[in-house]
Amino acid sequence: MMDTEISSIDLKKKTLQKHLNDLSEDGYVLLKNVVPLELIQELKICICEKLTKLGASIDASFSAQYKELSKIIHPVVLNKGLMRAIICEEFPKRLLTIPEILDIFFCTIGVDLAYETSSELPVNVKGELDDSLVKKFHQEFWSGAGYRTYSFWAPIFLEKGSGTMDMAKKSHAWGHIPHQNREPKWMPEDAEIIRIECSEGDALVFSSLTLHRTVKNLIECPRLSYTTTVRNVFENFSGFDMLSGWEVFHTGIASKTLKKCGNPHLSPFRTLGSKRTPVY
Repeated sequence: MMDTEISSIDLKKKTLQKHLNDLSEDGYVLLKNVVPLELIQELKICICEKLTKLGASIDASFSAQYKELSKIIHPVVLNKGLMRAIICEEFPKRLLTIPEILDIFFCTIGVDLAYETSSELPVNVKGELDDSLVKKFHQEFWSGAGYRTYSFWAPIFLEKGSGTMDMAKKSHAWGHIPHQNREPKWMPEDAEIIRIECSEGDALVFSSLTLHRTVKNLIECPRLSYTTTVRNVFENFSGFDMLSGWEVFHTGIASKTLKKCGNPHLSPFRTLGSKRTPVY
């Protein structure tokens, strides 16, 4: 029994090290089968219930509901409403604290972590031409993400052919790429473009410097993914922090100690003798 447990721990360590090597070398890592399908199903129910509240037919499929509403509500506005529902039910925290995912962030940016609550919700629809919905090659760095932040992307509704993402392998090592109208002015001719082959239950983590773009949807069912930016809470996100929102989802021992002290002045004995039971 003990040998089996040790073998399992060794395998987890080797897997984590491989993931970290991929992220360091390629600028992204695809984590296979890390999100429980039960959690994916809960997310799907949450999204469909929100679509129903917004006026979609109650017994229709996600595809039919989304198409119905997007005719009367601009997709960007509709997607924001869906993102609020996802955040309200605390799904981001449940996703980001999955051990295999959390370990990646621990090893790259530390234990004091927050996710962006003002992120867009990407929904990929067949025939969509708006480049705010079907993105050209870009770096999240262009939109203000710090160079020590990472993006998280996980498909929720993903049917074969509905489009994933293309990643420019190793582009995170190219630095801040010159750009105009939200796309690179130039890319190396030998740039290696990797199409992400993934399924529901997989998750992608990539650097804010990694070039990536939306793969066009070729089928009738929209593809919906949850995405956000993750940063260390003690580092600035960008020069426009006041325009974005964040939710802390993990803190380390040092931060927990600061929180117990109660304020940044570390007032002496502020909580000594308190009978309160902390909720978090």
